[in-house]
Amino acid sequence: MYTIDLGFPPRYNNNEITFHLIKLGDNLFVVQECFNFQEGLSKRKKLFEHEGMIFNINNDNPITFHMKDALLPLDIIFIKNGIIEKIFHNCPPCKKGEPCKKYTHPSADVVVEILGGTCKKKNIKEGLKYKKIF
Repeated sequence: MYTIDLGFPPRYNNNEITFHLIKLGDNLFVVQECFNFQEGLSKRKKLFEHEGMIFNINNDNPITFHMKDALLPLDIIFIKNGIIEKIFHNCPPCKKGEPCKKYTHPSADVVVEILGGTCKKKNIKEGLKYKKIF
């Protein structure tokens, strides 16, 4: 885990942003750890294929994500015990004035959000292994 002190007003965890290198199947991603579950990747105008956000959930209860305030479509990946259990592909941002679609899974240790369409493009499928490298 690497932590960077940004030197400007805090947005995440007392002025720090933490990044991890993870592996989904045979693909490597640099992901930012999310300390504000309501924000996630919302309001991001650009995201590269190898970037994403990681949420450490460790919860045996149903977990629901939505795309409120998102500007980009995302793939939402639910992981339990090191295995990708569910992928919601290319989830579109919510439309103004309409209810947001909800993406729910019964439980997860980790949820990863990456640029929409990346899972299909990189052949990331349910059943593949997940590993946090650092």
